[in-house]
Amino acid sequence: MRKTFNDKGLIRGILLIALVLVIVFILVSFGTPYYRYYTLGSHTRDFLKSEIGNLEMIKERVMLDAKDLGISLNEKNLEVTQDKKIIKVKAKWSETVDFWGYYQKTFHFEMSEEY
Repeated sequence: MRKTFNDKGLIRGILLIALVLVIVFILVSFGTPYYRYYTLGSHTRDFLKSEIGNLEMIKERVMLDAKDLGISLNEKNLEVTQDKKIIKVKAKWSETVDFWGYYQKTFHFEMSEEY
């Protein structure tokens, strides 16, 4: 015999789907700032390996990558220095995750790459 959904089973199914969607939304919301952080670090490492020694060009490239990723990075929070043959890039920024105005969480990131 075939079982059919009664009212209780249908409501449970809808609530389960809603719960899964809420969990996915929360994971994506919290994961996006970390994804941006790791991607900017990866792009910066790759660009530093290209052996470009011009510090201003490196700074412009990091700012451009940050803008493309949607990171609110100011030039005053970005530091590019050279110590002998090692180029160091340090950046600090913050991102706030907002859940429809009910809950806000601010993440502070500090990137430090050198090559």
